[in-house]
Amino acid sequence: MAVPATSPTFPPGMVASREAFGGQMTKRILISSLIGTSVEFYDFYIYATAASLIFGPLFFPASVPSAELLGAYASFGIAFLARPMGGAVFGHFGDRIGRKATLVASLLLMGASTASIGMLPTYALAGWLAPVLLCMLRFGQGLALGGEWTGAVLLALENAPPGWKARFAMFAPLGAPIGFLLANGLFLVLTVSLNPEQFSDWGWRVPFLASAPLVAMGLWVRFNLVETPEFAAAIAEAKPARVPLVEVARQHFTQVAIGSLGVVACFSLYYVVTAFALGYGTSALGLGRADFLVLELGAIVFMAISIVTACWLADRVDPERILIIGCIGTIISSIILAPMLGSGSMLLIFIYLSFSLFVMGFVNGPLGAWLPSLFPPRVRYSGTSLAFNVGGIIGGAFSPIMAQALANRSGLVAVGFYLAITAGLSLIGFDASARRRAVSALERSERRYRAIFEQNHVSLCELDLAELREYLDELKDQGVVDLSDYAVRHKSFYADCARLIRFADVNDATIELLGSTTRDRVLAPIAQFLPPGSDLLPHLVLATKTGQERFEREARFLRTDGKEVIILFILAFPYDRQAFDRVACAMIDVTEREKAKEALQTAQGELARAGRAAAIGAISASIAHEVNQPIGAVVMFAQACIRWLQATPPDMTAASTAAERVVQHSLRASQIIQRTREQLKGQKREPEITDLKEVISDVANLLERELLAASARLTVDAERSSRLVLADRIEIQQVLANLITNGLHAMASTEPAAREITISVEDVEEDFISISVRDHGTGIASQDLAKLFDPFFTTKAEGMGMGLAICKTIVEAHGGTLSAYSHEGGGAVFMMNLPASTP
Repeated sequence: MAVPATSPTFPPGMVASREAFGGQMTKRILISSLIGTSVEFYDFYIYATAASLIFGPLFFPASVPSAELLGAYASFGIAFLARPMGGAVFGHFGDRIGRKATLVASLLLMGASTASIGMLPTYALAGWLAPVLLCMLRFGQGLALGGEWTGAVLLALENAPPGWKARFAMFAPLGAPIGFLLANGLFLVLTVSLNPEQFSDWGWRVPFLASAPLVAMGLWVRFNLVETPEFAAAIAEAKPARVPLVEVARQHFTQVAIGSLGVVACFSLYYVVTAFALGYGTSALGLGRADFLVLELGAIVFMAISIVTACWLADRVDPERILIIGCIGTIISSIILAPMLGSGSMLLIFIYLSFSLFVMGFVNGPLGAWLPSLFPPRVRYSGTSLAFNVGGIIGGAFSPIMAQALANRSGLVAVGFYLAITAGLSLIGFDASARRRAVSALERSERRYRAIFEQNHVSLCELDLAELREYLDELKDQGVVDLSDYAVRHKSFYADCARLIRFADVNDATIELLGSTTRDRVLAPIAQFLPPGSDLLPHLVLATKTGQERFEREARFLRTDGKEVIILFILAFPYDRQAFDRVACAMIDVTEREKAKEALQTAQGELARAGRAAAIGAISASIAHEVNQPIGAVVMFAQACIRWLQATPPDMTAASTAAERVVQHSLRASQIIQRTREQLKGQKREPEITDLKEVISDVANLLERELLAASARLTVDAERSSRLVLADRIEIQQVLANLITNGLHAMASTEPAAREITISVEDVEEDFISISVRDHGTGIASQDLAKLFDPFFTTKAEGMGMGLAICKTIVEAHGGTLSAYSHEGGGAVFMMNLPASTP
């Protein structure tokens, strides 16, 4: 049954949101990883604790007490011999049928073996059968744990989102301190609650039998898991390996060796600090069993904290670096082992245990992210299990017995030396991993580079500038500073430089660009491809001398077939002076572009002439529209002047007024024509500080005849503005006259009483003045609004003229805007914003 995606529960200090995980992970998966390994390690550790405390005299009777302890530790080590076999078996099925089934089987095997140990007869009852059965069940524990750790790690790791792999994979290592707390905590309770006889008789069996309900809970969680997406994707891509272990041995043996060395320090440190220290403290130092268990229970908390810390750092830095820090901490632990553990002081021993188990988190927690990364998903279970368990044999199987033997023979200093050696082995593994990863990354980068280099359609090449660089350095040592002056005095300087620059490597696009058919023909000095008088070399030599980061220049190249091409030559200089023998270079053929550029320049000239012709046509239309007004007024007032002069008696005052109007409108027509001529010639009249109120008054006077003829009123509201504008007075007059004339045309069908044009002026913003012209005509049709200001567009039938495009151009040339809309109360509104004048 698939479990709905929910946000996982994290240890204190770790915050995650549903968005961060993208719904990939579920609480059940993380809880399964944590609970399963906790139960497995609980089962495993109660044996380690019992081996240190009670199994010696119960199952390995001997006359020498230390021999009993060595026998118990030997049975403890059997599990480590079984772990690789368990890793191989569970890894085989984990890589073939999936992670879920193997996790259920490993937990079931561990639970059955542990509970059966709790029911074993002792040596006193069964003789040698007792230790044989004990070793067989211990072997079963080892088989189970051999596949458990890897499966739990992969379950979490392969469901982790990018950037969270170490923190997800840490739930499996966190089972170790939790299992230890459960195991030793229960032993502590039994030690305190029971007398030695009761503990020896039946009390030691309780922790083993208590495993059954814990295993049942773990099985319930794991029965409802789903397969990891990475494994599902790997199976979908290709069939699983027939025998994954064989494929690992053949193709990934180096990774197995590196991984095995990497986990040695983790196992040796842990079992020296827990199993050996417990046995040594209660036997050689004579400390109480309960007291020492309390010390270890308190110290194991530091391991849980450090696992979380180390995995958090591993996601932000690199798992290998954190593991190396852990190895260094292990060496420090080995140095302080003898003086602190051998002191007999409970405080010093607790400090030592706490420090060592804190270091343990750094060599243990990031393993969940580092070790599986050595293997592809196809054989990841088998490879990780094999490496983890082989490393467990080297570092953990015989750590307690080796430490005990060394302590008996040479003291605790020898134990510390042994611990330092195991840390050194792991350092070798991590160093080899880092080197291998770097080499692998370099090979992948080289493969990608070669693929891009060879398959790219862009011309890519590598230039050898090493000899040129040496030549320039020699000249510098000789005191040559100015290369240009040196080149004048030595005519062959640039020719010599050209012979020193060679093509070191080229792709097929470069071969084709340079007109060759073979690579060897191109791998030669660049001199053969430069035509006489090429200006590329002086600039390239100078760039090489000054140490520029990038060089780019257009240059003419001579192909091997004699044709000349124009190339955009781009060079990226390396930071390392020793890398000038292979300088990356790209060459882009821009011959057609340059020809197109020349054609474009010619076309632009023709287009400019055509544009001027089109402008003349548009302006001519505008002139016909604009000049019509003043010429009509000139005719009207000239006729009026004649009538007043022919009257009896002649009205000289009225005739004089009419003559003045003739002059005014003639001047305006002349100004419009002059302005048009200036625009055609590209001349620009200097703007002047203008009072819009005066401009509006002048326009009203000029359009008096049109207003009278249309029976329309002109209302001006300019009281809300007190600022001036910097503008061309004639052009602004022309715009306003055009807008008013269009408004009069638009009101042709309006009742005479409603024919009114309103001009409003106000300061709308700190730097702008707004002038609105409203009529009460037909308004603007919605389909015409978008193209109202397009050149040559007209709606004459509705009263709108075609001078609006010129008006908009004039206003925008003044840094303003011109827009239009239909008024809710009827008619159209033209809104013109002009920049206010600054003092």
